[in-house]
Amino acid sequence: MEIAQIPTVIRKYIDAANKPDPAAFVNCFSEDAVVLDEGKKRIGQKAIKKWSDQNHFGANVTLEPKAVKENKDEVVVTCKLEGTYDKTGLPDPLLLDYHFRIVDDKIVSLSIFLNNHR
Repeated sequence: MEIAQIPTVIRKYIDAANKPDPAAFVNCFSEDAVVLDEGKKRIGQKAIKKWSDQNHFGANVTLEPKAVKENKDEVVVTCKLEGTYDKTGLPDPLLLDYHFRIVDDKIVSLSIFLNNHR
């Protein structure tokens, strides 16, 4: 899959992340979606909003898609991150793998991991 073929809801997620547009960002998720990031699970739009306000928008994070692949029932997008977060001990550039599961044009689960394919 080419970056240009990223599913619409993932493109909306990235666009909202980069604008920034917190309301549009949270709206990409289903009501009972699950986000796993930094080993912590957030369930539901309210918890996802709190996570994104602190960990994403609070740190001025922007996402630059570098690769995309389909893997069974998920789409994995590797993104380069920039932002004002603490970069101590992190690789440069910081590449994270975003594992999206989509149902009815909504993200039902998102798991974020450090990209280990360097």
